[in-house]
Amino acid sequence: MPLPLGAQWKTGMWVMLALCFAALILSMMARHSHPVHWITPPLFWGAYTCFGFITLIVPVILVKDVCIGAYSLGRKLASLFGTPNKDTGKSKAGLNPARRNFLTNAGNAALIGTTLVLTGYGIIRAIREPDVVMMDVPIKDLPNPFNGFTILQISDLHISMTLKAQYVQKVVKRASREQADMIVFTGDMADGREKDMGKDAMSLSDLYAPFGKYFVTGNHDYYSGVFPWLDRIERLGFTPLINEHRIIEKESARIVLAGITDYRADRIIPHHASDPAKSLHGAPLSVPRIMLAHQPKSIFSAEPLGVDLMICGHTHGGQYVPWNFLVPLEQPYVHGLHRHNATTQIYVSRGTGYWGPPLRIGAPPEITVLRLVNRKPA
Repeated sequence: MPLPLGAQWKTGMWVMLALCFAALILSMMARHSHPVHWITPPLFWGAYTCFGFITLIVPVILVKDVCIGAYSLGRKLASLFGTPNKDTGKSKAGLNPARRNFLTNAGNAALIGTTLVLTGYGIIRAIREPDVVMMDVPIKDLPNPFNGFTILQISDLHISMTLKAQYVQKVVKRASREQADMIVFTGDMADGREKDMGKDAMSLSDLYAPFGKYFVTGNHDYYSGVFPWLDRIERLGFTPLINEHRIIEKESARIVLAGITDYRADRIIPHHASDPAKSLHGAPLSVPRIMLAHQPKSIFSAEPLGVDLMICGHTHGGQYVPWNFLVPLEQPYVHGLHRHNATTQIYVSRGTGYWGPPLRIGAPPEITVLRLVNRKPA
């Protein structure tokens, strides 16, 4: 039964709900017309926090209502087809509507309270310094000079109206402590135009790796205007790999580093169609091949080309429950290191920032350090 609220309370709650949706609409309008206005970031924070709360509570309400409906249906079926019970009248008489209403309202209050706590936790986890995930990756016939070679991965930063320079500086400060041999950025730099948000990425120029910094495009880079962002990325010291490769040399030993554009880049920029074969054209066959891609789906076209390791992002590890259960319906791998068929491995990052609601629940942001180690043939 609904909580017995007066007309003023009900009106106030409807007004609050309307304001939440209005804030979302206003923030999207202000995103391009007034991107540097002081009100725009607070609007985004308010709108996306409310949106996150709603996307957390609605699935729980649906599950609760389905369970209650199934229970009620079961009772009705039992009363229709079950054996007569002499105590039925007593049981019905024993039902206390006031107690039932109290329990229902208490359950609803607990549900709302729990969702509020989860929203608060999710925000705190999203804006804190990301975790560092260390992972050894065995590579068959890895040249000895590259044994222990470290690749630091940043992915899905999503610079936006709620993720600004302060968080990027946290990422840079934490990543710099790892002193990796190489740095790779596997797409989705920002959610917004470069002229509005490019300054928030400036501290990424402070990242240094002796064997270079490399970047591949993600789907949101295309939504945000890929060419101005690629110019900015080059000024930050990254080398964009647009369906191309580089030979990485160390003490006369070599590995191939290839990079491809986003899986669906051709929908926005036709000549940026993702092309793993083109990225490896002319690359030597006798050395290990590492490929950077944004979406794990790219593994299916890369695996036949003899790729030893693909490094990806895009999934955010689901970002927060319960939506993490839907990601496997769209991507073959969600997070972590996996072996794809006999010869290829894939690592999928949970992402370093967040997209949309500033929430991370069950899938904390990460900076990844992949350490290449030699795997002898079986």
